[in-house]
Amino acid sequence: MSGKVKIPQIVGIGEIVSDILPDSRKLGGAPADFLSFAVKHGAVGYLVSAIGADDLGRELVAELNKREINPVLSITPYPTGRVLIFNNPANGFTAHILENAAWDYIPYTTTAEACIQKADAVYFDTLALRKAYSQNTILDLIDMAPESAYKFFDVNLRQNYYTPLIIKQLIAKANILKLNIEELKVLKEVFKLTGTPENMCLKLKEEQNLKYVILTNMAKESFVFGDDDLTTVQNEPLQQTFAFGAGNAFAGAFMASILKGFTQKEAHEKANETAVEICKFNQKS
Repeated sequence: MSGKVKIPQIVGIGEIVSDILPDSRKLGGAPADFLSFAVKHGAVGYLVSAIGADDLGRELVAELNKREINPVLSITPYPTGRVLIFNNPANGFTAHILENAAWDYIPYTTTAEACIQKADAVYFDTLALRKAYSQNTILDLIDMAPESAYKFFDVNLRQNYYTPLIIKQLIAKANILKLNIEELKVLKEVFKLTGTPENMCLKLKEEQNLKYVILTNMAKESFVFGDDDLTTVQNEPLQQTFAFGAGNAFAGAFMASILKGFTQKEAHEKANETAVEICKFNQKS
């Protein structure tokens, strides 16, 4: 471990949902999940999003508080976001994200702006930009982050809720990019990339002026392309059906570790350990 140890402030911007499973429901949405793991690894977390004036919204606020994530949530006339999750023998689950949710209408507020202006890192993904209202808010809020802050773009392609333009807008604001091997295929077309996955990641890093590019290949292995070197971690075979939530766990642990002064290799190993724990937990459940 190197550098000064501090308590970093990390802000997640985007969707907040209730994952409705066949027998239960739980807090969902990549920003909240990411922050859960960042907080567990020593960060202070803030979630900027929107909920409805309904019981489900109040339930999610209570869960955020339980996880020690500070809610920076606006209340809208729209219902709190929901994702219907069904068991699927082929890949473990199928998720259906409902339309016209509160998080599609996140307003720009002075409270959110003040929170972003103090951030050491800001996290965002593509899903929350599916509607123009939240798209405008999120793009403007990212610009309020300090120049020194990390801007963590976790691609997170979901259903058909993304466009090449959204991907280009977000990567232009980022200095950390995280994607999996399937998402790299999409970015290959968007940015006209060629060569091996490693060559494509290095080209993205250079052309988009990124500090880190993180590539995951299911639960098998992960790569971090940093300023100085490439670090690689390989795992014993784990079925992809058990990887639900592992990407957010990896991202949150990595970001908090980097901000606390860990080296790239140390942060990568800690992030991988956290993701593998999620896979093994899912396997037992």
